[in-house]
Amino acid sequence: MPKVTWRSKPKPKVNYLAAVLREYKRAAGLTSEKIADLLNVSPEHVRYMIGKPADKWNIGQLKEYCDVIGCPYAEALEAAAK
Repeated sequence: MPKVTWRSKPKPKVNYLAAVLREYKRAAGLTSEKIADLLNVSPEHVRYMIGKPADKWNIGQLKEYCDVIGCPYAEALEAAAK
């Protein structure tokens, strides 16, 4: 009888930082275009920033983005550490 191994599907990674930032953005009523104007970047860059993993953010970007959307910096750091 051949050996059978069962492989479960890998769990998808959850980007907790992106979830927190999206919720604060939605709660503040901001669009990517408004945030882009405040950060002096393009709206596409804002969408790219939100979608990237937490370990790809640098501290300055995260702090500036949190200041714009009104997210507490400590909460964003906690979400990034998950």
